[in-house]
Amino acid sequence: MSDPPPADSTPFPVYSALVTQWVQAGRAVPGMPDREWERLMATPVWPNW
Repeated sequence: MSDPPPADSTPFPVYSALVTQWVQAGRAVPGMPDREWERLMATPVWPNW
C-alpha cells in the first residue's frame, strides 16, 4: 500500500479562485458583507405618511 498524496496547501483552490473572480467583478460572495442587501434591508417597505 502506498502513502496518500500530500495535501494541497490551498484548502479549496477552485473555490478560492472563484471568490477572487467574484470579488473583482463586484459580485456578492458568501461570508462577505453585501452592501446592496444591507441597503435593501434598511429601506422601509411602506412609506411613512
